[in-house]
Formats: sequence, C-alpha cells, structure tokens
Amino acid sequence: MFTKAKFFISSVAQDKLQPLRNTIFDLLNELGHQPMMFERNFGAWDSSVDPAQKCINTVRESDIFLLFISEKSGTFYEAPQRTITHMEFIEAFNKRKTILVFVEKSIKDEYFAKAKRLINEYIENHKEETQSFPSAAEMIIALEASELTSNVDPYIWFFIDDIVKRGLYFETLNLAVAPNWKEYFSDLLRRGVTLLPAKETLEANEEQLDRYDKFHDIFTAVIPHVKISGFHDLKILLEIFQKGLTAGTVIHDYGYTQETIGTFSDCNAVTLYEFQNDRLVLKERSGSATGGEPFYRLDNRDSYVALTYKNLSENENQIFFKEANRTFYLCLRLPLQVMTFHFPCGSDWDTDKFIAFKEYVQSVIIDKNAMVIDLVRKLIGGLQP
Repeated sequence: MFTKAKFFISSVAQDKLQPLRNTIFDLLNELGHQPMMFERNFGAWDSSVDPAQKCINTVRESDIFLLFISEKSGTFYEAPQRTITHMEFIEAFNKRKTILVFVEKSIKDEYFAKAKRLINEYIENHKEETQSFPSAAEMIIALEASELTSNVDPYIWFFIDDIVKRGLYFETLNLAVAPNWKEYFSDLLRRGVTLLPAKETLEANEEQLDRYDKFHDIFTAVIPHVKISGFHDLKILLEIFQKGLTAGTVIHDYGYTQETIGTFSDCNAVTLYEFQNDRLVLKERSGSATGGEPFYRLDNRDSYVALTYKNLSENENQIFFKEANRTFYLCLRLPLQVMTFHFPCGSDWDTDKFIAFKEYVQSVIIDKNAMVIDLVRKLIGGLQP
C-alpha cells in the first residue's frame, strides 16, 4: 500500500457533478492524497498546449482514475470519434491505472434494461449489412433515433457500453442520497490499491543502427542487378525468414491517446506456393505448417493462397484470420509466387474483433517486420522462371 496516491477526477455533465467533484477533491486532500481536477489544480497553463492533450498527460501521471457519469457527454471529437472524457478513460485503462467508475442510478438502470440490447442489435445488423463495425458517429445517430430517454446524450450509452465490454464494474451514483465518501475512500486506501503502472522504455544503439541502415541501402541497390536462379536449400531459407518475423501489439490510435487492442506471437510457419499452369503448387514450407494442400486451383475461394494470387497485383499483400486456430495469415503476392506467414494470436481474438481491426493488424505486422518482408520480396520475387 502506498501512503500517498495521485487521483485524477473526471466526469461527464460537469455542471451537474461539479459540487460532488469539489467535495471529493477536498476530501482527498484531507486524507493526505493528491487529487487532480481540471478546474482546480492542473498547474500553469501553456497556451500552446492542447487542453485535451493536457488532460491525457495528467492521466498518465496519476495513480487512480475516478470517473463520474451522468446524462451529458461533453464535446465529441470527430477525428478520434470520442469525447475527451472517454479518451481520458481509455488512457487510464490502457496504462493499467486503478479505475473507479460511478454511474447515476437511473442511467445505469436504463442501460441494462434497454440500451445494451439496442446497441448489440444495431452492431449485429450493421455487421451483417456492411461486414464492418459501425463508427461511434453512426452509433450515436442510431441511438438518437431510439426510444431511450431523450434527456440523456446518446453518446453516454455508447460510453457506458464500452466500459462494460472492457469488463469493468461500476458503482451506482445516487445524487439524492450522497454516500459517506470519507468512509468509502478511507476504506479503499486502507485495504490498499494495487497499481500496475505501465513503463515505457526505449533502448537504441544509434551507432549499430546507422551501420545497419548503410548496409540495407547497399543491399537494396545491388539486389535488382543480380539474377537469382535458385537456392541450395529452400526449406532452410524459409526457416530463416520465419525466425526473423516477430511478435507485435495492435494499437488503436485516437490521436490524443492510444489503446492496446491485442497481441500476436512470433511467426511459427511459412509456406511458399508457385504458379504453374492453372494452379499454385507448394514449393516448400517450414515450422508448424505441416499440413497444406500440394496445390490450389485459382478458382478455390477457400484458399488464402489462391485468393491472394488471383485478386492482388505484384508486391501487394493481404491478411486473413482463422478463428479455429487463432492465427493471422499474412500473404505476400510476388510475381510468380505467394508466400504466407503464420502468426498465432491470443484467445481474446475472434472473427468480429479481426473484422473491426483488420487494417491495424496488417499494418502492425508489416511495420514490425518491414525489413524481413522487403528482403523476402527481393529474393523470392527475384527468382527467375
């Protein structure tokens, strides 16, 4: 247990909740802790700093995030499709802060009685029609047209739904019957709050990086002038590529803050198919890719290899996901070949989540392994028929 904690106090409907926020601010001061609240003590204000970014930065400095929700949502930012309070919450969640959420009783009751079902139905219908998830703006328009209580901003239902889907419990806030906040926080801190601060470290050897960059520039210039007729052992070559493709984390960037969506593991298999006559023939495989058909016809709509070769141009790529074995498949379209890299992912990934963040997954895998993928394109793509 720590003796002094820094609390970030956030809320929607600030006018309505301001007396409560002031009460908690003063109480935490009295208990010997450090409350942080926009209106009271965010420090000297630099006019060059975006107010939203200032709030996000302060969340990062805090230990405990207090969130109070009533009927008003605040300003909606078009680019990240979130309000600043929501982005503050996402930052606290992503940085593993201790989060305490309080929702006004009538709103909490209506969410579980009506809004939750309406949101799920709308999402499912949107997915069926568009093969994609609705944006926050689309969700708000749909909720605005629903039979939910009109004095509650539609965004509030979207916000609460996000909190629930992250698996967070929230307590009922009854403004008519104020709880004993002093007793509540005293007991909370007496029992101790486990903090899991996220450490961000960046270690780089600049001299080694410069040497590598120079080597890469020379290699890239030389390869197009070399005629590649084959390899001594193609399987060993694929194994080398496989070991060079590493794990990564999928991030959703909201502009002011970022959220961790999920992870994937190191590449555990590689296959190489080559176009011959009217089919793609397996040339070699490595790692756990022990299965796989000896060939695929181009009209095989169930084959990631055939779909990639038929639908993409040279030097393009496509990402696929198979829920049965929780694996991402990155397929590279080469002049006469398709090379596929297998990346196992966590059990929290499913088809819906992949559809929602497909572009993010592909981008992270390619960015994380750009050098190796570039080498694959130059060597395998340079094979002469």
